[in-house]
Amino acid sequence: MSPHGKHQIQFQNRKDGRDPDITMKSTHLSNFTQDAGDIEIIDSAKPEPGPGQVCVRMLLSPVNPSDLNFVHGTYHAALQRIIWNQDACADGQVFYDPGHGTPCPAPPYALGGEGMGIVESVGSGFFARRLAGKRVAIAAPPPNGAWKEYVVVDAVKAVSLPDTIPDEQGAMFFVNPFTAYVMTREVLKVPADQWLLLTAAGSALGKSVVRLGKLFGFKTLCVVRSDSNSDALRELGADAIVETDHQDLVRSVSDITSGQGVGYAIDCVGGELTANVVRCLGLGGRLLVYGTLADSPVTVPLRDLMMPGADVAGFLLPNWLAVQSPLRLLGVLRTVRRLMARGMFDTEVTETFGLDQVSEAIAAATQPGRTGKIMLSISKA
Repeated sequence: MSPHGKHQIQFQNRKDGRDPDITMKSTHLSNFTQDAGDIEIIDSAKPEPGPGQVCVRMLLSPVNPSDLNFVHGTYHAALQRIIWNQDACADGQVFYDPGHGTPCPAPPYALGGEGMGIVESVGSGFFARRLAGKRVAIAAPPPNGAWKEYVVVDAVKAVSLPDTIPDEQGAMFFVNPFTAYVMTREVLKVPADQWLLLTAAGSALGKSVVRLGKLFGFKTLCVVRSDSNSDALRELGADAIVETDHQDLVRSVSDITSGQGVGYAIDCVGGELTANVVRCLGLGGRLLVYGTLADSPVTVPLRDLMMPGADVAGFLLPNWLAVQSPLRLLGVLRTVRRLMARGMFDTEVTETFGLDQVSEAIAAATQPGRTGKIMLSISKA
């Protein structure tokens, strides 16, 4: 049942002769909203894979901050301000790219960005057939959406999971592991023995970055609001921790780095904290901004950028993936899978909800100070 006690049944007109009575449960968002209670659970036609595609019976899918952006319309609103969307189509459609080749979806659509399940049926083609019956992780953001019982994706967006990767970890294969690895190793390329400052360090992604630091030899300076995650970060190997509820960030970073500042930083918060992170950059320092948890603008005196020659850039994983060669993407995928099998991206799952409890799952995921990941259990193994 939906959060409002409604239960809708929707079918698309079929022209391919398939039986429309074969249905599945799916999340459904009609319009952008700030109220997760507006998300409905509907019955829709079970999809069938086409050429080069696989149909995955979904088992688990996490609730990520990026999922909430598709609920609230954050991406869509931001893209409306971008220069190449100033002459957007009359229907209000906006695009991720200047060539208008990749549209940003708008509701109605199914939610969810990633997850894992079992390949139940396959279309034609070698890449699809080789996945038949296998346990896979998939990337399936809206309008397709992973929060439904069956998802059809291109075979190249499904990754077979070795037995060494548990179901829960496999469900989180793409968003956090790829973002953590790509930012630190492919974009910033943080050298050994250099400082990397990271905000929201107690998050799942932050803890993965700390592990990557230990593996590749760069030093992690973890910024957190309180001491609730400090012990766990120390156990993972964090080199320094600043708790901003009682420590001045800039002064603390100056003390930790002997007045030199950090060469690299990643930030997912925004607002005043990001402005202070800019002040923590050393000469030629680089900052990647990849999130907006504070949902507030950043005000930075231009001299704070000019004096150190700071390089501040935005990072959005889908945009980075879109411009990489297939060979490079294959290499990153294999590396991330190998590191995940070693536990490099292990994330605690604190609560699991059924698909019909999606509103409660989102409420749990957005609780202030929450640690660990919220998971949706979509169907039984």
